[in-house]
Amino acid sequence: PISTWLRSLARAEHERCGGPGVGAVGMCFTGGFALGMMVDDSVVAPVLSQPSLPLGFGRKRHASLHLGPADQAAMTARADAGVCVLAARFSDDPLVPRRRFDSLERLLGDNFVGVEIDSSKGNPHGNRRLAHSVLTEDLVDEPGHPTRAALEQVLEFLSERLLPAA
Repeated sequence: PISTWLRSLARAEHERCGGPGVGAVGMCFTGGFALGMMVDDSVVAPVLSQPSLPLGFGRKRHASLHLGPADQAAMTARADAGVCVLAARFSDDPLVPRRRFDSLERLLGDNFVGVEIDSSKGNPHGNRRLAHSVLTEDLVDEPGHPTRAALEQVLEFLSERLLPAA
């Protein structure tokens, strides 16, 4: 239900403001909302940062995108039309299992860009093993750090899709 309301909001704001479309950045439990918004034609730049819902244990829930068949079909059609999804996660984040990114890749094909940041024990950048918040709490705002590179990739992704061509 929240995604339906957010789609309506995106559509209304796109009508009000114009431009190529709307971007949506979902983080943690709202990560999947940005994906659900992609069903609407107004949403042209969905970003999923550590999309943690649905929570739960087991292979099925780890791979779940919490989407019905109609939404999945609509997202595949949007991806086939060129809409791309950018998503970011830490490699060892138990709330955002790798299987979820595998599901996104299967659903969206080449129009899924997954950014995975090493958080394994002893990783070269000092990310904590249970790092979760790519763009906020666990962001290291220093040149050359992979979280800073992820932030820059998100900003570039949004700029390319949302700013009118000069």
